[in-house]
Amino acid sequence: MTAVTEGFTTAPRAASARAAARRGRWGIVVIVLIAVLVAVVVATTRAPDSTPMSTTGTTPAGARAVAQVLRDQGVDVRQVAWLADARIASPETTTLVLVDPSTLGPAQVASIARYPGDVVLLGSVGSVAPALGLAVEDVPVPVAGLARPACADPDAQAAGQVRVQGWGLRAVDDAAVDDAPLTCFALADGAAAFARAEADGRTVTAIASADLVTNGELDQLGHAALALRTLGRHPQVVWYLGDIFDDTTLTTGDSGAAAIEARPDFLPPGTGSALYALALAVGVVALWRGRRFGALVREPLPVVVRASEATRGRARLYRSIGARGRATAALRGTAALRMGRRLGVARGSGRDALVAAIHRATGRPAGEVAALLYGPVPPTDAQMMTLVAQIDALEKEVHRP
Repeated sequence: MTAVTEGFTTAPRAASARAAARRGRWGIVVIVLIAVLVAVVVATTRAPDSTPMSTTGTTPAGARAVAQVLRDQGVDVRQVAWLADARIASPETTTLVLVDPSTLGPAQVASIARYPGDVVLLGSVGSVAPALGLAVEDVPVPVAGLARPACADPDAQAAGQVRVQGWGLRAVDDAAVDDAPLTCFALADGAAAFARAEADGRTVTAIASADLVTNGELDQLGHAALALRTLGRHPQVVWYLGDIFDDTTLTTGDSGAAAIEARPDFLPPGTGSALYALALAVGVVALWRGRRFGALVREPLPVVVRASEATRGRARLYRSIGARGRATAALRGTAALRMGRRLGVARGSGRDALVAAIHRATGRPAGEVAALLYGPVPPTDAQMMTLVAQIDALEKEVHRP
């Protein structure tokens, strides 16, 4: 409210910050709730899968398209990142797909070799193909090329033509005629994109040029026909997308079902849950024992500290860290303030007015007075002590009656 007194108008008092905050607390609450809602939405939104050859990846290097087409045809496609998570109950109706099997360790290769069902290798085969009875080796393909089947395999004949790129396959030289695999889609240098062999009652197929099953290549040439016919031979597909930290193995029991050899745990069971509970407890205790920061309160010191002791303590602190500039500025400023009060010079008058007043009071040249009060910082402690003595002498002259 505005008050009028004898022709003068008093401006209304501005509201305090605390009162303004109290009036706007509902707005703050709304803002906090919106921020929490946005954080929850961001935290729960799954980022797109950009892993190459992943059945959920939508990038050109992903394999979501072939997995979706297989599901539309009634094939159950299940992706795992650990061999121990495969849990194949019926190998006779399940195709095990291994992406980039060259990264598997010897124990993992041995466990896969005991798997009785059909196996499809995508990418560089490494030592897995020979262990499964497919006598081929990897061949790099520096320049991509188109190739026709030139073999009697019905899946390859249905594809017609594919692009060979990245990696190819070549039959091992010392393989017997009966053990020689069927290779298809070979380039002029002998690198083939496809190989298949029947071994131990199962079919082992290798597609070294694995790019043809990706989203970006599936609709090109005969890639879709070759991929769908190879991967859709059985009603179930377990798609193993290898992980560099996977050290699990897949073993086969006497009943023919795949048994699981669990990976070794470096911590006892339940350690993760215990750590989460401990972190939650620490957070609750921190909120319970926390102190709110309020307004600053001026409190008297528990003891009386003499001004001389405080001055000496500050001087020792300046000396220990070599702060000659700060110490000199403090000495000059204090002396100038005292001399200005003695001579009646206001604090806001400026250095020229103070220098002129000291010049008139002491008779010293104005340049000498300015050098003492506003000159450069002494480079050594000895020169600083000399400056202190000179300022002290100047001040005595000013205070002399």
